[in-house]
Amino acid sequence: MRLTLMFRSVLAIAFLLIASVSNAQIKYRSDGKLTIGNTEPEQFYGITTYGGGMYFKSKTSNFFQIDVTPAATRLASHYDQVVFYNTRLSRFNSIQVQNVYNYSDARAKTDIAKLNYGLSTVDKLNAVTYSFKDTDPAAASMFKTGGNGKEIGLLAQEVEQVLPNVVLTDPDGKKLINYTAIIPVMIQAIKELKAEVETLKAAK
Repeated sequence: MRLTLMFRSVLAIAFLLIASVSNAQIKYRSDGKLTIGNTEPEQFYGITTYGGGMYFKSKTSNFFQIDVTPAATRLASHYDQVVFYNTRLSRFNSIQVQNVYNYSDARAKTDIAKLNYGLSTVDKLNAVTYSFKDTDPAAASMFKTGGNGKEIGLLAQEVEQVLPNVVLTDPDGKKLINYTAIIPVMIQAIKELKAEVETLKAAK
């Protein structure tokens, strides 16, 4: 009786799998390429899917969205963060792009006020060179930076004491700096220096 029930259960699962594959039009070709949807393999790619995008869900409300229907592909995740991070190695990844544009539409902003940070703020920032402890040797040999290969930047804990608004602390306690947000502070500092220079010139 148990064997009969188990056999029926296996048959039912197999039928559901076959029905799902047939309905989703999943095809595995003899050349090792997989297609999902009514489409053919795209060039040398191993997997080609057809549709408006993909949506990954976890047991919680976490998700990752790839939407290819707009003019430019949109990536989105729960909250407002997409993190390029190797979970297995506990290491952040680098990103290579041609240009980066930060959303800064005036129509999306409120509580706009004059920036109070400037020259005195910049004077408190300490630029340093450093190396990350978790640098991938293979990546370092493949993607080479000039000079001695050291990073140039700031230390988040120090910046947090001066410009707390530009430092993010993630759920794991790691601290990250929004370097782009420091540009307006630099602009303000340059304006202050320019005013001082003009005052000195006028006094001569």
